[in-house]
Amino acid sequence: MKTEQVNLRLEADLIAALEKAADEESLDRGTVIRKLLREALGHRLVERALQRYQRGEISVGRAAEEAGLSHWDLLPLARARGIAYPLSPEEAGARLRPMIGKAARVAERPRTYDAEERASRRAVDTLPDRPPARGGILLVGINPAPISVRTGHYYQGRVGKRLWRRLARLGLLPNATPGREDEAFVAAGHGLTDLAKRPTRAAKELSREELRLGVEALRTKVRSWSPRLILFPFRESARAALGSRTVSPGPGAPFEGVPTFLLSGPYASRGEADRMDAELLEMLSIGKTKRERGSMTQPVTSTDIANGRIRLPHDAKRLFPTNRGEVDVVLRGRRLRAGYDPRRGPDKQRSAVLKVRRETLARVVRPQERLGVQVGGDGLVHLD
Repeated sequence: MKTEQVNLRLEADLIAALEKAADEESLDRGTVIRKLLREALGHRLVERALQRYQRGEISVGRAAEEAGLSHWDLLPLARARGIAYPLSPEEAGARLRPMIGKAARVAERPRTYDAEERASRRAVDTLPDRPPARGGILLVGINPAPISVRTGHYYQGRVGKRLWRRLARLGLLPNATPGREDEAFVAAGHGLTDLAKRPTRAAKELSREELRLGVEALRTKVRSWSPRLILFPFRESARAALGSRTVSPGPGAPFEGVPTFLLSGPYASRGEADRMDAELLEMLSIGKTKRERGSMTQPVTSTDIANGRIRLPHDAKRLFPTNRGEVDVVLRGRRLRAGYDPRRGPDKQRSAVLKVRRETLARVVRPQERLGVQVGGDGLVHLD
């Protein structure tokens, strides 16, 4: 590892403490200093991530990423500091309603119910299936989250919204309205369903029989709808549908003759997620013309955002004019006019550049994000 010399002036008592620590661990003073610095910086990352999580600025998954810990390692630290799980007013109300209703029922005098009323009390709201257009993608979840059922739209929890942002980056979610992303997904020709329709807070609350019946129902749906690909957003639905505990991200075993693909987890490393996304785009490009196939931008760095530019690799240039000029594009649902430079040098190919307003880019793209690039039904290039 490359090192750099740093000169520090330290108080005598601090030097004595360092000498004592070095002696106790049988290390030289420089090694002890480096070790203590790493420990202190690691502690600072954890404290800062927990503070941001407590203020509601980031999710627990993002906090774990920033702290350099796993999701499960971070949660005990949060509990030890008395940091409560942040709930929106809607989520808090939804969790309180069953308790309030139970208290009200206890206060009522006992009475009998007929069979029709008992059946009505057992019924639960859920999300309807949204069949894909023939040849579209079928997104198969395990079961609806309560918050999604309350809003009437798929994947509205924290992890679900991460999924929608990822599908938007892949170009599968053009012109989406926040909170109604499933409508844009269906409008693009794709479909949504779940193995079980009973909403629960966690998939482990579902019984084996519910999942078995759900898999059988999915077989009937797939035969009827004929999707081109079954996309599993999370490992649980892939395991249940494919009947295997050892499923891995990427292409999986066919289901009723239809190819399947499991996305990498919501907290996978960026490198792993990018690799899986590229593999998925490659699967989706089979049988398409070059113009129909999507591509990805280069990672949009902080410097790119400050300069109002999006860099496009050689593969994405085929979607743009061959000459320098202005083009109309759709950036995260916003149609705008951008400057385009293919940067075709005489010596070697370089990434093309789209120039947009810095304020616009900073508002819709985070540093190090990659955007999906494809031609939409309106004939314009969409970057999502």
